[in-house]
Amino acid sequence: MIVLTSMDDYSGQPSVVALGMFDGVHIGHQRLIRTAVRIARAHCAQCVVCTFDRHPLCVIAPEKAPVPVLSLRENLQKMEQLGANYALVQAFNAEFAALEPEAFVRQIVSKLNVRAIVVGENYTFGRKGMGNAQLIRALAGTFDYEPVIVPPVMDGDRMASSTYIRELRERGEWAHVQKLLEISEEA
Repeated sequence: MIVLTSMDDYSGQPSVVALGMFDGVHIGHQRLIRTAVRIARAHCAQCVVCTFDRHPLCVIAPEKAPVPVLSLRENLQKMEQLGANYALVQAFNAEFAALEPEAFVRQIVSKLNVRAIVVGENYTFGRKGMGNAQLIRALAGTFDYEPVIVPPVMDGDRMASSTYIRELRERGEWAHVQKLLEISEEA
């Protein structure tokens, strides 16, 4: 897997992009990345997983920034294991945080030669988190890509999420945390 720190460094090949924070590559993230890999292969395209160099709250509200579930290096290793061809590690800074959602979509579609965008149902992006999965779907006709919205992966009655994993860690439920972070066949 090739790691990029700028969209400008991408090869230009057609791509299927998975968007998210991916700060733990848990079973929910795994399903999203696997979906993007599967679609990329079907389109003879590259799978590009887009993530950030730090949690957005580190910039937006540093006092609320959570402890990372896994290190960036560990997350990149998991992305590679899942079949991603590229990982774009976007620097999250004040300028990026101020980007309007539509401008962000326009930028990734043009610079990454996007054929499909894969996001989770609860994905938010752009200035003040105003963009969401519904906007990804709505802009598909304008920017000519296939929108793919992945429903949440459940762990009992809870959605598998980095927040949930942090809660389990706080309670000392390490075996449960490990189960949610393992690369599994059914994710």
